[in-house]
Amino acid sequence: MCKKSCKECPWIVRNQFNDMIIGHSMKHDKSHNCHMIPPDKRGGLWETKEETKCIGRKQFEKQKEDGKRIY
Repeated sequence: MCKKSCKECPWIVRNQFNDMIIGHSMKHDKSHNCHMIPPDKRGGLWETKEETKCIGRKQFEKQKEDGKRIY
């Protein structure tokens, strides 16, 4: 659905709420959907579908697989 991170991606824009999303995602190794896609199309934030998965999280997973240092 998306090809690049949205302008409000929690992996790009840092604030307390976004840091909580990232922290939970990293701690539990759990993907999440892009929060900019309407809930009726994506479901809940943590009910991940590959086509609505957060691009920032996908990039994090790719770096993790490549063995690069992340956050």
